[in-house]
Amino acid sequence: MDHKEEIVIIGGGMGGLCFAAALHRVGLKAVVLEQSDRLRAEGTSITLWTNAMKALELLDIADQLRNTYVNVLGPHEMRCVERKVLLEALAAQIPKGTIRLNSQVTSIKKSETSPNFTDLELQDGSTYSAKVVVGFDGVNSIVGSWLGLKKPNSVGQLEIRGMAEFPNAHNFSNLFRIFYGNQVVIGFNSMTPTKVFWLLIWTDWSEGWRNTTPEQIKLEALEHAKDFQVPELQLCINNTALEHFTKNTIRQRINEKSNCDQVVGNVTVCGDASHPTTPSLGQGGCMALEDGIILARKLHQTFKSKESQISEVPEHERIHQTLLDFHQERYPRTNALTRKAAMVGSSVTSNTFIKRFLRDWFFIPRGVHAGNYMEDTLFDVGNLKVTN
Repeated sequence: MDHKEEIVIIGGGMGGLCFAAALHRVGLKAVVLEQSDRLRAEGTSITLWTNAMKALELLDIADQLRNTYVNVLGPHEMRCVERKVLLEALAAQIPKGTIRLNSQVTSIKKSETSPNFTDLELQDGSTYSAKVVVGFDGVNSIVGSWLGLKKPNSVGQLEIRGMAEFPNAHNFSNLFRIFYGNQVVIGFNSMTPTKVFWLLIWTDWSEGWRNTTPEQIKLEALEHAKDFQVPELQLCINNTALEHFTKNTIRQRINEKSNCDQVVGNVTVCGDASHPTTPSLGQGGCMALEDGIILARKLHQTFKSKESQISEVPEHERIHQTLLDFHQERYPRTNALTRKAAMVGSSVTSNTFIKRFLRDWFFIPRGVHAGNYMEDTLFDVGNLKVTN
């Protein structure tokens, strides 16, 4: 089948669904192409800081999450939320039929039959032609590859994450706790009265772990936990169901240009596809939500504002300029956070005595503290109120 659409979003993760929901709020139609047969919820949970919650307030989702997941920061917000719950909440804000599952894009090309459109060919042979194509398709983005972006680099760290469940409630305080060891970092915090998120990050350049079974991942997590006198961590690992263990190579890409390499015609990338970031600041998912809200607002101006209706500039040129303007605006923030996260990540898994000394006595006390983190998380995405 052939489809002609105004906006096509590739990737049905949290960023793509946020973007689709925001577009719907401002009166723009979109289609979300998701290659999986269900909403993707890899990683079990996601940390949402104040900036992310502000974005979700605009979609009437924030209070739903606040009623379920505890805030571990008091006057500010930091909530560890189940990805599945977040994705379902976002999907509920999108018109039925917007999300097309089992829709794996295999090629992208300029349309030969519809000038100023881009054609997407799917694995099942169907095609989509769109005025705007936005890839929210993660670190292995097919859209990013088509744009010519470099693949994200490994930073020499692996991570294991999990979600422990305590049916009769746990005794963890509502605080995020983190411990630094010799090339290993552990952390955990309460999600709900019965659930706790935990993670392990350690120095390791190997890439041959991908066939590791959940049982093996659990044993590996317990082995790393032995290096710490933190019984709560072992308790969490032993109370984590096998399906809630994930293991990943940590990757990043430092973008050197503010816009040109992220836009070709009417095609661009956002979220992890645009600025893949290490998890050291917990801002990767938050920035994807910011992207979705801000780009939706800008595209409304391009398609719906009075100025656009009387503009003598052709629509495809306005779209192209809007995408360039979006990346020009976003680059200072996303680039700064990506670089800062890389610095924090490399410091906390230091592998020499002198680096650990500097980390424990200078870098962490002065650089990795609540005040420093708060500065990054208080970003305001603005609003979605639009005027025609």
